[in-house]
Order: sequence, then structure tokens, then C-alpha cells
Amino acid sequence: MIPSPTPRVLHLAQSDSEGGANRAALRLHRALLAAGMDSRFAAGRRRLDAPDIVAAGPSLRRTDLAAYANAATVKPFRGRGGAPGLITPAALGYGRLGPDLLDAADVVCLHWIAGAFLAPRQLRALRGKPLVWRLSDLWPFTGGCHYPGDCHGYERACGACPMLGSRWAWDITRHGWRTRARAYRALDITVAAPSRWIAACARASSLFRDRRIEVIPTGIDLSRYRPRDRREARAALGLPPDRDLILFGALASTDDPRKGCAELMAALDRFADRPEAASATLVVFGNRPGAPVPGGDRLPLIALGHISDEDRLATLYAAADVLVAPFLEDNLPNVALEALAAGTPVAAFDIGGMPDIVDDGVCGRLVPARDAEALAGAIAWILDAGRRGDAVRRAARAKAEQRFDIAACAHQYRALFSQVVQTA
Repeated sequence: MIPSPTPRVLHLAQSDSEGGANRAALRLHRALLAAGMDSRFAAGRRRLDAPDIVAAGPSLRRTDLAAYANAATVKPFRGRGGAPGLITPAALGYGRLGPDLLDAADVVCLHWIAGAFLAPRQLRALRGKPLVWRLSDLWPFTGGCHYPGDCHGYERACGACPMLGSRWAWDITRHGWRTRARAYRALDITVAAPSRWIAACARASSLFRDRRIEVIPTGIDLSRYRPRDRREARAALGLPPDRDLILFGALASTDDPRKGCAELMAALDRFADRPEAASATLVVFGNRPGAPVPGGDRLPLIALGHISDEDRLATLYAAADVLVAPFLEDNLPNVALEALAAGTPVAAFDIGGMPDIVDDGVCGRLVPARDAEALAGAIAWILDAGRRGDAVRRAARAKAEQRFDIAACAHQYRALFSQVVQTA
């Protein structure tokens, strides 16, 4: 096949709207469309009624059942001291990769395909086409975990997974690794890494170390996520106009230990003894409805729950004085990018992709992981900087404009797609 001058790209993602990884995938697709590229988006769970999105899976109910059955394979490991919720097996795949999807594509861009959407063996249907795999987490090159903690098993062949509390070399993570190795052998894979950290992990991995790996950051719609008058933003959301708002949020923000809620509460316990705490209020979003939200005993607390409307979320970022991102492991979290774009500085642990986002002492602060006292100091530093003027907020927006503009990121992907098609 002679490739078209502008390659036709097919995006494959588990959903069109659920979770940050899928939202980032859809943003990229639509930015490519806006740039005049022939781009199609196929979602395993199609929830949006949009003409540019096609379904690559059965009904939502059947996808739920498949995901439940897939996750059941980790049940025997419960009670062994592991964390099976952080392992997603690849035994089942409900996704449909028929010729109606594939024949019209010159290049396929894979995004987050876990959750029983596509099992590695199904990727063999993509043989003969160049693939660009945008890494949302480490799952594509591990035996099933999304973030490995201190484990480096993915640099070899996994097995004896500490996350499962397993001591057996041939546990489900070794089988997951072998399934990937067999499937990838015949595939032309180029890796797109949103952060330098995950690029380094991929280069160290046994599955991707011999592949081409490019760093292209996640892009943000800077026209939606932008600075606004803070008083007007607070009035629109019913937030107090005269308090320093400390914002914390993510998907399952108070339930997922990796999001660092416990570490944030330890930091706020120390922050509460500082003079800056007298005018501060904690605002939490992404918490599960009805679930208790810790932290209200030392600072006034406003819990907003899940926010699905992006305009409301963008207004919330603009209303805050600081976003705290106490994540213990993460790639290039959307919440930190979106906050910067809204002109809100970020206090975070110096882990994962956070150094790509926060220039310490310029648009926020980075502190050692799990250091509650240092995180409390970072929050206070940002609040004090805000009282002295808007320099730190202007720097936050400037960093987003320089590094995370979705239009510029789409241009980099377009160039990469053209290269891999021409060299296939």
C-alpha cells in the first residue's frame, strides 16, 4: 500500500470519556482533526454521542461483565498482603478489531487498552501496520500492574509479584508478560512517552527496550483551561471569596492510595499549625459520593465529589490558590497540567513525571516523596507567593503555553505518524 501524504490514523482507547487517560486520548484525536488530519477514534466503551467516535466493543453491560470476569483472576491472591486492585490481567478482550476499522488506517495509535478492552493476543490483528503506543502507565510493558512501586520485575519477565503477595515465579504476572512478548514479536511498535520518567521505564523494560521511544507530552486545551478572575470563578461555583483555597483532586482521589490522600492529610496536619492556615480551606474533588473525606478536622473542608463537566472543572482550577498533587507514582497527571493552564501553581512530590510539569520555585514547588513537613512548607510558600503578586500564577500559565499546548502536541504526533508510515 502506498501511504497517503497525510497518514490516516485510527485511535484505539478503552473509553471515550472515562478516566484521565481516555480523556487525553480524545483530546489528541480532536486536535488532529482540527489540524486537518484524517483521524478516527474507536472506543471499547462508547459513551459520548458524537459522530467522530465509533464503537469497538459490545454493549456497556457486556463490557462491564467482561471486565469483572477478567479482574476475577486476581481474586485468589487477596488476603496475601498484596494489592490486587492495581493489577489488571489481560486474559480477556471484548474489543472488536474488524476490517471495517483497520483497512482505512495507515497507522494505529494505541492508548489505554486495559480493563479487558484489548488483550495482547488481539493486537496480532494489527500486523502489517505501524503502531504508535501512547503510554498512559506502565501496563503495556509489565505483567499486569499499572505502576510497580519499588518492583523492577518488568525489566526481566515479572513473576513473584510483590503487589499480589506472590512468591511463585510463574504467577499471573509472568503469564501476562509472556503473552505480551509473544504478541509484540510481530508488531511494528513505536512508543510515545508523555514524560521522561515513563520513557526511562520503557527503555529499561524487557519488552520495549529495543523499540523506538519518543517523548511527547500530554496536551491541554488552553482555550478551555485558562486563567479567570478568581472571585468570579468562586462565585460561579459557590466557593468562599475570601479564603485561600487549597485544591486536591483526581479520579478516586480519597480511595486510591497512589493519589497520596493520606500523605496530604499528614502535610495538612503540619500546615494547620502555621499562620497561613488561619485563612485556608481545603477543597476536594474526585471523591466517591457518600464516602468520608479526611482532613476536615484541621481545616475547613468542601467536598465536591466527581466532576464530569470540563468547563466546571476548568473554573474550579482557576478559583484555587494552589493545587496539591501528593501523588506517590504518576506519569504526567492531567490535573497538574490543567491547573497550570488555569494559572494555578502546583505543590507536589518529586516523583514520576512531576519534574516535567513543575519548575521548582517558579510555577510551584517540588518536595521529596512522603515528606509531610516539606509538603506543608510548599503549600505555605505558594500561598505567600500569591499574596506578594501574580508572578507564580503567570509562570504557571507560561509553562503550560510553552510545553503543554494540545495544538503543538498534535503537531508532534502528526510528524511521528508520518515518519512511522514512511519507514514501515
